[in-house]
Amino acid sequence: MGATMASGPTTSEAIRSTVSSAPSRSHARWWCATAAGTIISLPLAWLLSYAAMLPFYLGLFFFMLFGLVIGAVTFRIAAPGRPYRRLTVLAGTTLIVGVCWTASIVKESWDFPTDIARDAVRRSRDIGRRSADDYRTAVAEEVRTFLRERHPPGGVLGYMRWMLLEGELKKGAIPSFDQTLRRSPARIGWAIRVVLSIALLGFAVGSQTLSLSRHRDPATLST
Repeated sequence: MGATMASGPTTSEAIRSTVSSAPSRSHARWWCATAAGTIISLPLAWLLSYAAMLPFYLGLFFFMLFGLVIGAVTFRIAAPGRPYRRLTVLAGTTLIVGVCWTASIVKESWDFPTDIARDAVRRSRDIGRRSADDYRTAVAEEVRTFLRERHPPGGVLGYMRWMLLEGELKKGAIPSFDQTLRRSPARIGWAIRVVLSIALLGFAVGSQTLSLSRHRDPATLST
């Protein structure tokens, strides 16, 4: 009987195990990690706005790669306080992914008029008496006006509507350029890119953070 009692866990060990594996009452450390992950995601979102435009959907690779980086940093900061409630971890992960992806599409839409203007300068044979910089500025402003008038309210939402419905500026759409300008991928192709980019970014971040809602391995509790 003495041997049986010696082999069982003591009361203090049982209490420690129960407390260690229970969800943390304070989620302050998790939300600090979420804030850090969100901040780190912003410069990466700036890079993703360029990567997204790579041909043949090659830019999708970077959504997964940068998502793993963001998730790893978040996990590293939050891990000492695990486990957290699953809904809390899911909410923080969704916030990080949402901010990162939204920042990348905002940057992409902001750059769109300038990108079109740069393409127009390269392809135009006659810009009149204007300098290249003046012509580029005029075309960019005409593109912004086009989005506001044809796809109100313009800006980010106007750009997204234009990409889904058209994806090209037809001849005569802007006064300063008389050729068709296209953005690729567009319409269905762009919708597929959007869905895949969100899915890959979410999967990559979540693969690092969602495990924080699970109990730690008892073998590591004493370390």
